[in-house]
Amino acid sequence: MAYQALYRKYRPHSFEDFIDQENVKKILVNSIINNKISHAYLFSGPRGIGKTSMAKIFAEAINCNNFSLNNDVCEKCENCLEVNDNSVDIIEIDAASNNGVDQIRELKNKVSVVPSKLKYKVYIIDEVHMLTNSAFNALLKTLEEPPSHVVFILATTEFYEVPETIVSRCQCFSFSRITQKSLENRLRYIAECENIEIDDNAITEIAHYSNGGLRDAIGMLDKINSFTNERITVDIFKQINGMISLEDIENFYVSICDKDLPSILAMLDKVNEQGYDFKNFIEREMIYVRDKIIDFYINKSNIYGDITVNIELVEVLNDILNRLKDSVEPLIITQIYLLKYLKKDDLQAQKNISQEIKKDANDNKIISREINNNTNDLNSNNVNNNKKVSNVLQNATQNNNKNDMTHQIKINEDNRKIRINNAMATANINYKKELSTIWQNLNRYFVDDKYSKVAQLLSDTEVMVVGSEYLILTAISDGMIINIYQNLMLVEEFINQIYRKMKIVVVLNDEFEKIKEQYILDRKNNIVYHVQEEYGKLIEEENSLINQAIDLFGADMVDVE
Repeated sequence: MAYQALYRKYRPHSFEDFIDQENVKKILVNSIINNKISHAYLFSGPRGIGKTSMAKIFAEAINCNNFSLNNDVCEKCENCLEVNDNSVDIIEIDAASNNGVDQIRELKNKVSVVPSKLKYKVYIIDEVHMLTNSAFNALLKTLEEPPSHVVFILATTEFYEVPETIVSRCQCFSFSRITQKSLENRLRYIAECENIEIDDNAITEIAHYSNGGLRDAIGMLDKINSFTNERITVDIFKQINGMISLEDIENFYVSICDKDLPSILAMLDKVNEQGYDFKNFIEREMIYVRDKIIDFYINKSNIYGDITVNIELVEVLNDILNRLKDSVEPLIITQIYLLKYLKKDDLQAQKNISQEIKKDANDNKIISREINNNTNDLNSNNVNNNKKVSNVLQNATQNNNKNDMTHQIKINEDNRKIRINNAMATANINYKKELSTIWQNLNRYFVDDKYSKVAQLLSDTEVMVVGSEYLILTAISDGMIINIYQNLMLVEEFINQIYRKMKIVVVLNDEFEKIKEQYILDRKNNIVYHVQEEYGKLIEEENSLINQAIDLFGADMVDVE
């Protein structure tokens, strides 16, 4: 018999076998018991967590003759055996390769045909977000009012790319990532069944590496088992996946804190020469520093170096990680941005000198212009005014050097919520695709004289929701959000230049997950979002010093670095 991959061999075949997703299981089981089976379901969530498996189990369950006996499929009755034997009444469609309107029209023609043996004919459409707009439109009427013997189950990893007209016609279920503990238990169970010898530490590493995806975790176990007949250890796991040792992670952390440049560059060369994955290396380093910070605050443990430096290091590592996604030279990117971080004090000193020279030149230009225009009427007030703008800008620069915020901002929370609401109310999948494509090429503006700063700021954000006039971006730190809001006018002007006029709001990744969950819940409860009017400005207070300079001399005369 041909070898069967472990993730296929240990795919769940009943609700009892299914790992986690307890809320989804409970609702589906109760709907069958109470004979309240909907005509269409939408399963959404990350890859490899069981959406398609749950769809198959549910398809078998609604056709099982003995389901009421134990609230699960019996796998013994005639219908269960028919389903397990690839019944013609259970139709699986891969929307990634069958995404055209012709395939959907063919489906519509077959829907009216009654099941050959089962009680229900079930259509499972995987990766449904890949359907074209025409295909979605062709599916609408059939999805809303299918024959009583038909049930549709749609599965997607991209919920927000499914049109609202489709979502509103389905019962929606959001699948969460599998917990670390559940992954470890499942891997341990499979290892015992397959007589695979493996250390607990290796199981933990595999579970962590899979990032909540059971299929990835089992696939990794299968891969390592094919690599060696010996007992699987953490070292073997890291060897296969190009992962560097914990000792090297610790030494690299100490080198950065000590600003030991030769050791840092030597480690990066080692990572490059031995073919390790740079993204994985930086991610593990970032997690290591994060754990140190958490231990410092929660367990009151000691931390190497200053806590502020450690927090800033996490942000720098995350910035590098984001830039590595589109880079073909990971070594160069990592070297340059770590050098920039380690030498930022030297760079700031040089920048301050350049700013002073530039300000002196600007002051001279302003004074010269006033003298030329008012040769006969020159008075002390003109000179004093020129000195005043110089002092204003100088004070602002001095505040920067003290790590104070140049812009003292206060966010209007009511308007922030209104912007989020308005973005969700007018969210459009096609708008998001358009802007996301533009977002991938922001690096072309890094050399732009006017917009280089905001382009670099926005390149670290992710486009989440795009409405008619509103845009939700996500950032990974409060510092990034503050920087964007400090430059809000220029940011929105830049977006208008590269796309169209938009009002933005920036949130942390965790907050957006809650926004998304609430939106899904509201849709299930038939709550409709309406566009609301903003009152006042999003940023209530702006920099008074900068405004004074602009009021005195005009925006074209004030250059803020």
